[in-house]
Amino acid sequence: MKRSAKRIAALGVLLALASVMFIVESLIPPLLPMAPYVKIGLANSVVLFVIAVFGARDAFVFVLLKNAITALAVSPFVLPFNLAGSLCAYAVMAALYAAVFPKVSLVSVSIAGAVFSNIARTAVAVLLMQAESLYIQLPFVCAFSVLAGIVIGVLTTFLIKYLPERLTKAN
Repeated sequence: MKRSAKRIAALGVLLALASVMFIVESLIPPLLPMAPYVKIGLANSVVLFVIAVFGARDAFVFVLLKNAITALAVSPFVLPFNLAGSLCAYAVMAALYAAVFPKVSLVSVSIAGAVFSNIARTAVAVLLMQAESLYIQLPFVCAFSVLAGIVIGVLTTFLIKYLPERLTKAN
């Protein structure tokens, strides 16, 4: 697929937006004290937007770049958690979007991505901390993921509807 300068510029603007959203969200205290790596994941709304508007291939590169930028800006310590969660969410959302959208809404795609993202993050926490007891928090984390997925799905729907056409038609 040919990538025009306009397309690359639009993806760059979206990458900056997602990175800023992640950095700002990282400044907010943990929503679940027992799982400090669990966030709403506002930047995932931009990832889902990129999947929907630009395609899964561009979204994969987008996810890798977003994680590299945010690890440099926030802390390299968060990279394993964020990379596992982001890649897992990306894979689930891209697959579901390709397979079942529009029969299934963006909110449903987002919920699935959020749940799998937080399962992956918990698994990384278990591996790094060598504490299998962390799996006990999964029911709470998954319940939170459903709420976060709803927020992200609705936000993505608004992004698709209200972002300037020059960002959504940059093919």
